[in-house]
Amino acid sequence: MKSVSKEEAIRASLAAFKKPMTKVGITHSYLAKKLKSELCAKETKVFHNKDTREILYSKPLISWDVRQKARMDAHKLRGDYPPEETNLKFPEGIPEFKVIFDKGKGNGSGEP
Repeated sequence: MKSVSKEEAIRASLAAFKKPMTKVGITHSYLAKKLKSELCAKETKVFHNKDTREILYSKPLISWDVRQKARMDAHKLRGDYPPEETNLKFPEGIPEFKVIFDKGKGNGSGEP
């Protein structure tokens, strides 16, 4: 059996996932357009007056929660956040070391 590095395994699994996504039209440009529209998201609130049984609609309002999540996604995809560090502790005799999880790198291109 052929030995495979961690990076090769990650690339292979991402490629296997990326192909069906692209086949149904979920491409990088499609996701970028959706992200851009979420950064400008608005919502209309609906109110029901029980006394008059009227339904009232607000004017389009800024959807702050959608915009905030989209902004955070954009920063992650661009790699703007610093890597997250985790200290791992092992039983006595095994040295302690840090593992750095870089959540931003590779998310936008499909590459690790």
